[in-house]
Amino acid sequence: MNFKAFALLCLAFAASASAFAQLTPTNESGVTMGHVHLLVPDPEAHKKLWIDLFDAKVDRTGSLEFLKLPGIVILINKQSANAPGEPTADHFALAVRDLASVKQKLTAVNIKLLEDGGDSRTLALFPDGVRVELIEDKNMGVPAAFHHFHIYTADPEALKSWYVKNFGGIKFPDGPNFPGGEMRFTAQADPPRVPTKGHPLDHISFEIKDLKEFCQKLEAQGTKLDMQIIDAPQIGLKVTFVTDPAGTRIELTEGFAGK
Repeated sequence: MNFKAFALLCLAFAASASAFAQLTPTNESGVTMGHVHLLVPDPEAHKKLWIDLFDAKVDRTGSLEFLKLPGIVILINKQSANAPGEPTADHFALAVRDLASVKQKLTAVNIKLLEDGGDSRTLALFPDGVRVELIEDKNMGVPAAFHHFHIYTADPEALKSWYVKNFGGIKFPDGPNFPGGEMRFTAQADPPRVPTKGHPLDHISFEIKDLKEFCQKLEAQGTKLDMQIIDAPQIGLKVTFVTDPAGTRIELTEGFAGK
């Protein structure tokens, strides 16, 4: 192998590694997409699906194990989530390079397709009621990456504005867009959606550059923290929660960036 070919190979490897090495850099408000947090009875079964279907990578911060896809971290906790009703956080979405191949893999492991949009998108029902939308993007350089969280609410426009105000999202027709992904909203008032706590997708998440300073700004704007910031050096994270006006729990973390 000549030097030029070797250099190109090294650059390709570095680009691939960096895609999994960290979350997307934050916006001007110090915010980027954080993690998907699932509460399920059998975490190992879900972990295997994410690795086999989407080439997710396993990593740790201290004692905490997590999976990584470009733009997002995936945490899977052992817990039976059986809160009643349909939660505001209906599902999350991934962009995939080859949707037909992914659909074949889903069928092979008996994952049901709730909606099939043909060559462009599908909505899959994973075990324990976890819903994942898959959107094809043939131009991607990786097999899969985070795309969006999807929130159902009686007043989408008001909720979009709340996310823009508090997290610095850029307001597009579908909702605020953030580094690493998007927030999308659908109107539903009857039957009303319920808060996310206690459901398989218990909450959504943002990673924050300076959590203490950011939370001070949130409180100054009238957004109340659900709990004081917890500093957990054993896992290398600082954590708190807020709840959006529709009832969606939002975990705010500092410490996943760069891992």
